[in-house]
Amino acid sequence: MADTKDFVAPGPSLSGPPLRMDFLSIFRGRAQLDKELGLKLSAREGPALAAKLKQAYYWIVNNAIIAPYYDIEFGETGAATHAFPNGDQVKLPTDTSYCSYVLLPLLTFATRRRALLVGGPGKGKTATAILMGILAGYGADEVRRGVQHGHPQLTIADLLGTPLPSAMMGAKALEDVTVSWRRWLTLRVKIVDEYNRIPTKTQSALLSLMAEGYAEMFDQVVEAKDAAWFLTANDDAGGGTFQVIEALKDRIDLTIKAMPFNSRFLGLLLARIESGVDPSEAVPEDIVFTPDELDEMRREIRAVPIPAVVLRRLEFFVGQLEFCQRASVQLEYKNKDTLRLAGIPLAQVCNEQCPLDKTKHLCAQTQQGLSVRSFQTILDLAKALAYLRAGGAAAEVTLQDLRQVIPFALHEKLTPNAAGDFFQVEANRPLLSDKVVWIRRMFDSALATWDRLDRDRKNPAQALAEELDAGLEGLPARTVEERMKKAQALIADLAKKGELSPWVYEDVVRLKSIYMRYQNQLHWLRGQG
Repeated sequence: MADTKDFVAPGPSLSGPPLRMDFLSIFRGRAQLDKELGLKLSAREGPALAAKLKQAYYWIVNNAIIAPYYDIEFGETGAATHAFPNGDQVKLPTDTSYCSYVLLPLLTFATRRRALLVGGPGKGKTATAILMGILAGYGADEVRRGVQHGHPQLTIADLLGTPLPSAMMGAKALEDVTVSWRRWLTLRVKIVDEYNRIPTKTQSALLSLMAEGYAEMFDQVVEAKDAAWFLTANDDAGGGTFQVIEALKDRIDLTIKAMPFNSRFLGLLLARIESGVDPSEAVPEDIVFTPDELDEMRREIRAVPIPAVVLRRLEFFVGQLEFCQRASVQLEYKNKDTLRLAGIPLAQVCNEQCPLDKTKHLCAQTQQGLSVRSFQTILDLAKALAYLRAGGAAAEVTLQDLRQVIPFALHEKLTPNAAGDFFQVEANRPLLSDKVVWIRRMFDSALATWDRLDRDRKNPAQALAEELDAGLEGLPARTVEERMKKAQALIADLAKKGELSPWVYEDVVRLKSIYMRYQNQLHWLRGQG
C-alpha cells in the first residue's frame, strides 16, 4: 500500500498473520502510534506547506482510506502496456500517479472550493470529508457534529439557526432579535451529507450561503468563513428525495466519484475492527493545518504560474464547446446559449444540414458550453495540483495537470449529446457512461488538432492581441489605421480558407473585437482634433 518511501514507512503484508498481529503499522507515516495509541512524530522532510499537503495525501492514502486505485496518471508516455484479448489495457505509468478519491478532496480543501462526492451508500464519502475537517484543525467529534444531514424535513432554521425565544418576546424591531446561529456556519470545512434529500426551499437558503458567503435571518447576518465545501449524494442523476435546483448544482466546482472497495484488502478492515482504532482519531498533528497556514497555502497556490503555451491550449479546448454554427445568423450569437434561451434542443440544428464533420468537431459532442466559474475552477485546481506535485519545489502548471483536473471540474457542467453522430459510433458508446474518460478524450482531441494546425506558429490573432495588450496610450492615428487594416486582412484570409469551424470562429471574434477597439480609439483621436 505504501506509495513512496520518502513519506511513509513500508506497511504490513497484505496477506498472512503479520497483518493481524501488527495492525498499527498501517498507521506508519511521519506519525507512529505507541501501545497506548500516543503519537510519536519523526522529523518532517521540508518545511514547505506544499510538502505538508503532499505528506497529508500519502498518510491518508496509505493509512486512512483504502482505495488502491491510481486513476490520475502521470508519465503515460513510455508506460508499459499490457493488453487483454478483448482489448482492455493496463498501463503502468513511469511517474508518480494518484488516487482521485484522495487527491481531489485535498485539492478542494487547499483551494477552498466546493466538491460533490458521489457514490453508493457505505463508500466512505462522509468519512473522507470528515478527514478534511480534521486537517483544518478541528477535533473529530467537532467535525462530526458539524455535518449537516439532508432529510425531507430539514428546515431553514435547522440549517442556519433559530432566534432566541426570550429575544423575540422583548423585541420591538427585527434588529432587536438575537439569532442563535449554528456552529457549522463558521467552520473552515463545511460538510452537507445527502444534499439531494434537502427540501427545495432549504436548498435555496443553502445556495445563498454558498454563493454569497453569509446567512441572513430577522435582519441579522452571520458571515460564513471562506471555506472548503463537501457535499455528498448517492448519485448525480437526480436520485435523491428532491430535485436539486440548477443554480445550486452550478455552484459545485467539481465532482468526485467514490471508489468501490477492493476485496483483496478485506484484511485491513478486519485489522481495524480487532484493534478498535478509527483512522480519523489517529491523524498525525504534523499534517494538520493552522488557520494561518491555510491562508498562506492559499496564497502560494494562487501564485503558481501557468505558462502562456499551456493557457493557449486550454483556450483552444474550451472555445470549441460553446460554438454552434447554426444557432444564429449573427456572428456573436453562434453559441449554444442562444439555443438554450430560445428553448431549441441542440439536435434540431446539429444535423446533416450543418457542414461540419460531427464525428470530429467537439462542438457536436456536448449539449452546452461552460460558465466563467468553470474556467476559474480549472485554473485553480490545476495550480493546486502542480503545487502538491512539486512538494515544496518551484511549481508550474503543465498540460498534464490540466488534463487530469478538467474531467472532474467539468463532470457536472457538460452533458453529452447522446443523439449526435459521434456517439453513434459503436466504439464511442461506452463513453456515455464514463464522463471522466469522455471529457479527457475531448481534451486530447483538441490538443491533437492544435498540433495538426501548428497553432504554436500559426495563430492569426495572437500578434495583434499582444500589441493591443501593450496599451493604446500615445498611439498615433496612422498606427491605429495600420493595425485595423491588418485585422481586416486576417479576417478576409480566414473567410477565404474554408468553413467556419470552432477555432476559426474564436479567432474571428477576437479579430473583430481588436478591430472595433481600434475603431473606437480612432474616432476618439479624431474627436480630439
